[in-house]
Amino acid sequence: MIKTVGGVDLTLKPDGSVWIYRNTKNKASFMVNDNGEVSYDDPFGNYMTSSPQQIRINFEHFVLKNYGDEIRRSDGTRMLMMPKKDIQEIANKTFYADDQFHVIDFLTFIITEEK
Repeated sequence: MIKTVGGVDLTLKPDGSVWIYRNTKNKASFMVNDNGEVSYDDPFGNYMTSSPQQIRINFEHFVLKNYGDEIRRSDGTRMLMMPKKDIQEIANKTFYADDQFHVIDFLTFIITEEK
């Protein structure tokens, strides 16, 4: 089920918890998996994850295995493995478009609807 609050699509699991936060204004998205690990696509084209990942780009195989591992793409964007807390802090700063109401606090996961 998807609920939209202040330009942010909240994809809900059957238990009512939010799984994916997608900003419809700037295409940023933040995902929380069942283990509590997170991944974030910022509005600038960068991707961050708190869990190990195997990634294929143009048939080339890459691995993000340790915090600090990074893949630099030809367009200047990056894919990084970082601690969850760091990703949450970056999402709090970059998830929203200018002058957009901050629906979710990514440090506490508290959702606030506009008044």
